[in-house]
Amino acid sequence: MSKGLAEKITDVFKSQVPLFACELTSRHIIVAGVDRSRSGIKATAASELSAGLISTSYSEANIRNSELVRSSIKELLAQARFAGSEIVLVLPDDTSRIAFLTAENPSKNPDEQRTFIRWKLKKTIPFDVDSAQIAYRILGPQGGGAGVEILVALSPRAIVEEYENLFDSLDIHAGMVVPSTLAVLNLFRAPAGDSLVLKIGSDCVTTTVFKDQRIQFYRRVTEASLYDASYPTVMYYQDKLEGTGLQNLFVCGYNADIRSALSELQEKLGLSPQRIGPMNVADIFKPALGSVHLAWQNLI
Repeated sequence: MSKGLAEKITDVFKSQVPLFACELTSRHIIVAGVDRSRSGIKATAASELSAGLISTSYSEANIRNSELVRSSIKELLAQARFAGSEIVLVLPDDTSRIAFLTAENPSKNPDEQRTFIRWKLKKTIPFDVDSAQIAYRILGPQGGGAGVEILVALSPRAIVEEYENLFDSLDIHAGMVVPSTLAVLNLFRAPAGDSLVLKIGSDCVTTTVFKDQRIQFYRRVTEASLYDASYPTVMYYQDKLEGTGLQNLFVCGYNADIRSALSELQEKLGLSPQRIGPMNVADIFKPALGSVHLAWQNLI
């Protein structure tokens, strides 16, 4: 059994997290590894997948041809010189749901916390919450009110097992499972001023708001331009989060030439896009590197 989704977001890495990660998307398999200090990149490798081998979804089977996908994984791991027995598995954002909850007097008992979370989300998550794989992080006191804020990540257990089984058949254990956007955010250090973070994947765009340097909102959309994906998030920031003005725009994207879309976004939002570090690494590898807690500031 893997440790779960989103074991942490921006905290100090934990020693038990594997040193290598593999991300699967509908278009690519991506592998990245770090050294034991987690301050150096040991390997990066990526290969394209034929269309239709993986279909990302939380509601239906994802792996359409396990033999071909498994063969591609095995070949890429060999290319990256992976020789371990445990790996971090980075899942497509489409397979997971991210939610924010407020608890007035949360129990300190983890089992009771999970029971509360499942109860709160039962009517809002479009799959069975009771059997879902769930992980959460208590963010801290709610701004301007009583209680604490909790970030929750959920994914149908059957979907997670599809991906885990690919590695089990190679005698590799998925030591941690994390959605792609939350993996990227492990590399992100929110600067002063409120920030909008865009993660552009193969099949969707996610938008995340950091207000007062704390994650406050997450949204996932498909088949939308970057501006159309961002605009509702900006409105939510202004109306619901009472934001007074975004000051930073960060983008992590691959699989497409997004320069024209970023130009439109810059013109309409009045913000210059910035990349998430490390700057000398292609964005396609950043979810995998974030999931293994690369301390990239040491690379500067």
